[in-house]
Amino acid sequence: MSQTTATTFPPAALADPYPFYRELRQAGRVHHVVIPYGRAAWFVTGHADACTVLNDPGFSKAHKHSEKRAGGGAGSESAFADNMVSTDPPEHTRLRRLAQAAFTRRKMENLRSRIAFHTGNLLDSMERAGRADIMADLALPLSTRMISDLLGLSPADDGILHDHAAALRLDHAVMMQERPDPAAMVARFRREQAVLGDYSRRIIAEKRQTTGDDLVHDLIAARDGDNRLSERELVATVMLLITAGYITSANVIANGVHALLTNPDQLDLLRRRPDLIQSAVEEFLRYEGSISVVEGHAATDIDLGGEVIPAGSLIFLPIHSLNRDPAVFRDPDRFDITRFPNPHLAFSRGVHYCLGAHLARMEAEVSVLALVQRFPGLVLDHDRPNELWMHHFFIRTVKTLPVRLG
Repeated sequence: MSQTTATTFPPAALADPYPFYRELRQAGRVHHVVIPYGRAAWFVTGHADACTVLNDPGFSKAHKHSEKRAGGGAGSESAFADNMVSTDPPEHTRLRRLAQAAFTRRKMENLRSRIAFHTGNLLDSMERAGRADIMADLALPLSTRMISDLLGLSPADDGILHDHAAALRLDHAVMMQERPDPAAMVARFRREQAVLGDYSRRIIAEKRQTTGDDLVHDLIAARDGDNRLSERELVATVMLLITAGYITSANVIANGVHALLTNPDQLDLLRRRPDLIQSAVEEFLRYEGSISVVEGHAATDIDLGGEVIPAGSLIFLPIHSLNRDPAVFRDPDRFDITRFPNPHLAFSRGVHYCLGAHLARMEAEVSVLALVQRFPGLVLDHDRPNELWMHHFFIRTVKTLPVRLG
C-alpha cells in the first residue's frame, strides 16, 4: 500500500474495519483508498497526523468544494448545505458562535433530568416485556425524545422525527451496501432532505408565533451584534440536529452496551464502580465510536512532515484507525473503561468539534448506567454476533441488539 497505488477498501471491513486499518497504519501514514460507492480519497491513518490535518487551515469542509470535487452532491440543492458542519471559517465561526448560545453547558445539563425521566419509562416498558432490543427499545426512542425535548416539540412529533431520521439513515446504508444507480440514490436522498427541510420550516414558523425556552426559540433569537441566523441557516441547523444528533446519540448508547456485554469483566466493574460511568462513555466513544470518518478536502497542499496531500484532494480521517493508534493508546484493541488519558477523536477536534458532544455523553451516561444497575442479569440474546452490525462505511453501529434482562 502506498500513496501512488490506490488500495480498495475491502467489503469485509464494512463489518469489521479494525484489521484493515491496522494493516494501513503499519504500511504507512497516508494512503490513496477507493471506498465503496466508487470514490477515492487520501486516508490519514495516525492520530498525530490527523490532529495536524484538523488544525491545518488548508483542511476544508465547505460544501461548495465537495460539489466541485464530486460533480454535485446529495445536498448541493438543499438548505442542509448551509449548516456549520459544511462550512469553513469565517462563515463557520459566525454560525457556530450564533448556535453556541443555544448549546451552553448549563442548558444541556438542565436536560439531565429529562434524560433520566425518559430512560426510566423506557426501562419500565422493557422490564414488563422481559426482553428487549437495546437499539429499538432504548437507544433510538431515547434519542428521539431528547431531540423532541430539545426542539420543544410535542410527543406526537416523535414518530415524525423517527421516520425522517430513519429514512436518511437507511438511504446511507442502502447506498453503501447495494451500490445502486448513483443518480437514483442521489435523487432519493434529495427527496428525503426536501421533506425534512419542509418539516423544519414548519417547526420554525410555529415557534416564531410563540415564546419559549427551547433550542429553536434560542436559535431564532440568537444574535451576535447585528448578526443573526438567516432563515436558510436556521432550517439547516434544525435539520442537522434532527439527523446527526439523533443518529449519533443512539449509536453511542447501543454500541456502548454491546461493548459491555461482550466484555463482561468491564460490565461487572462498572456495576461495582458506577463512578466510572464518565470514563466508560469515553471508552465507548473510542472503542466503537458512531462516526467512522471525518471527511474534508485539501484547499491547499497539506504537509505532514514529508507526506504531502495535494490541494484539491478528498481527505478521509478514519476515526476507527485514529482511535486505535498504538502510538497514543496502550493496548488499543482492548476495551478498558478505566483508560486514562483517552484523547479519542470521536467528536473530531478543533473548530469542528461536535457542538452536541456534551448532550450525547449525558444521554449515554444516564441511560447505560441505569440499564446495567436495574438489570443485573443483562446478557446478549443473539448467537451470531457478527450479524448485529450494519455494514456501512460512514457509520459504525449495531442495527439491532437483542438482550435478555435476567
